[in-house]
Amino acid sequence: MLGRLILGVVKGLIVGGLLGFALAKLGFAAPVAIIAYVAAALAGVLVGLIAGKPIWAKDAKIEAGMKAFVGALLGAGLMYAARRWLTVPVPVPLGELGGANLSLGEAAGSTGTFGGLAITSLAAIAALLGGFYEADNDPSDEEKPGAKPAVKAAAGGNNKRIAASAAADELDDDLEVEPEKKRAKK
Repeated sequence: MLGRLILGVVKGLIVGGLLGFALAKLGFAAPVAIIAYVAAALAGVLVGLIAGKPIWAKDAKIEAGMKAFVGALLGAGLMYAARRWLTVPVPVPLGELGGANLSLGEAAGSTGTFGGLAITSLAAIAALLGGFYEADNDPSDEEKPGAKPAVKAAAGGNNKRIAASAAADELDDDLEVEPEKKRAKK
């Protein structure tokens, strides 16, 4: 479980960091509110599609779609929390990737805060969502590649109809013939 949690956090850090880096390169190192919320929703969607059971896995389309939808809502909500309460200043200058977020009232010329910068806030939000989704994923539910079909059928995982035995078929035939004989005697 701890390994899956760490894997999810790393996936989220990569997705959020890349998205924040792209925003910083587009000139939104310290984005205004609407761009920050849309970017957080996009980060939630992307993490929902790849963390846990990814969208390309067998029978995972619906699950990944639901995680993406919920990730968009949670991402926007977490961005509100980050912009509101994650006001710790970034201790190192980030150059063009950092700067004061004037829409949050940060002092001009400062290095910015963790909640105000795109690269830090999106990475934190995506890491939190990725860790949650990956820790929630239970790999024991997935089919093991070496499992034999007979073992699966014995466990109740196979819902195929099994043909009735020959003795049961003969019994059914006998039951149908007897009423016809009784009707013929009357």
